[in-house]
Amino acid sequence: MGSAAVKTVTIEEYLSNPAYRHCEWVGGEVVELSVGTGKHGRIQARCASKLLGYLAQRPVGDVYVELHCKLGIGGATRYRLPDVCVKLGPEVDGHLEGAPEMCIEIRSPDDSVSDQIAKFADYFANGCQLGWLILPEEKAVLVLVPGAPAPRVARMGDALDGGSVLPGLEITVDSLVG
Repeated sequence: MGSAAVKTVTIEEYLSNPAYRHCEWVGGEVVELSVGTGKHGRIQARCASKLLGYLAQRPVGDVYVELHCKLGIGGATRYRLPDVCVKLGPEVDGHLEGAPEMCIEIRSPDDSVSDQIAKFADYFANGCQLGWLILPEEKAVLVLVPGAPAPRVARMGDALDGGSVLPGLEITVDSLVG
């Protein structure tokens, strides 16, 4: 989702003000996320559905949409909201301390790929092990793994897998963006 700084607020105000529920908090600034389009919402629902189906067969965690994740970056706190994520282990109540094991971001038309990849750097610095950056207009997915020299590009006809996070998971790019 694209972003624009709204204003500087304290963490307490960010967490308690319902107006910021769909915003991130970076460097003391509330960052408003773009309102997703129908396509964005459809892809978000497809991702969640596929992951819920996998986890119904292997109950090792849960799927969340726009879960507030409290991340530590260089001694500073940031709150990010991945479009979809998988957290292994017990259910999350409230916000998550750290990053989930898998994060998915769906690029909106006014998002830059570099800004989206920067979010994954935050996630990886806090324990995330697998990221998918879905590029709807390109009908492709960038598969990001911490420490990898470059993302893998998956296109229509290709399958995405859950790696070591969700072994045996296989989802086609077509089923998400087709």
